[in-house]
Amino acid sequence: MNSRNVYKLLSIVVFAFVQGVIAETASFGVKVVDLDTNQPLSDVEVVGWFANSNGWKAWTESAPTYEDKHKTDEEGNCRVSGSTNNGRVGVDVDNVPNGYYRHVGNTYRFTQKPLLPLLHWRPTDLVITAKLQRVGHTVPLFVKRTGRKIGSDAIAGNEESFAYDLVEGAFLPPFGEGQTADIVFLRLPQEYIGEGFNGRDLRAPRYKNTVKVIFQGDEANGMAVMPSPDAQAFLRIRTAPEEGYHSEVSFSEATSGDLQRREGLDAKKCYCFRIRTERDERGKIKSLLYGKIYGDPSFFLEGSDRWKQKICGVSFLYYLNPTPNDRNLEWDMKNNLCPNPGNLGNKLMP
Repeated sequence: MNSRNVYKLLSIVVFAFVQGVIAETASFGVKVVDLDTNQPLSDVEVVGWFANSNGWKAWTESAPTYEDKHKTDEEGNCRVSGSTNNGRVGVDVDNVPNGYYRHVGNTYRFTQKPLLPLLHWRPTDLVITAKLQRVGHTVPLFVKRTGRKIGSDAIAGNEESFAYDLVEGAFLPPFGEGQTADIVFLRLPQEYIGEGFNGRDLRAPRYKNTVKVIFQGDEANGMAVMPSPDAQAFLRIRTAPEEGYHSEVSFSEATSGDLQRREGLDAKKCYCFRIRTERDERGKIKSLLYGKIYGDPSFFLEGSDRWKQKICGVSFLYYLNPTPNDRNLEWDMKNNLCPNPGNLGNKLMP
């Protein structure tokens, strides 16, 4: 092969490498541990995956994802390797040991691409820890996703509020057949927060919508903001706390400054609540109910002016333990005590 052909071949290889088409080897260690105790778990089958990009072929065919399977040793360790041209890798545990929840996958992005073909992605000493969460004491719970577009004018005609019965799973009259108001949603006046600009040719006013959630009855009733769970925790809340409840909590949402989305509500936040507090003749609490909520409530909006739409209803997912004084909120995911749970979705958690 003459020097011109050699140069041409090298040019093709370098071009393909720069374009990310040539896949290089990535390898990393995996350690599987118990999420709560950090103790290693042996004989667990780990699946390491290695993603690839197709470059210009992406329009006609999907890029391959390579897998490498191994079992952990007595120290919970194993090592996986595979080919990737974009550095995206991850770990899954498909068959978790008995007594554990399914694994929440780990992902990682290598950023140090090999300087030359046939070398390894760096770092070469990467270790990804996969945490498995143990199943505790599961119980049947009342689980419901409630949501209704009551109507902006209807809310205004009801003193800007609407109430909800968490035990019956229903709004109170005139919007439903609930019996006891556990929480009242109070719609606050819209707040002008300035002009938004999409960066090109659109400017529009921005308004913030706010709902105040007010727990009714005894002062012990209320909502507690829970600490953020471990990112790999499948079960976000196992037990309700005994303290830290507030009778009023506000939630707000507004159009983003670039006018592209609504922001302010957080689907990842977690809350516990307690309701129906009863006291004895000495004022000591003798009975109450505990529950949890995954995510901020979402708002339904309506109005002809898209930039000044008002709240016309809410939607939220909640879990209630109907056994008085039982703080256990670990649902068995089999027995739902709610006869009309609504659309719980396919990503339901315990």
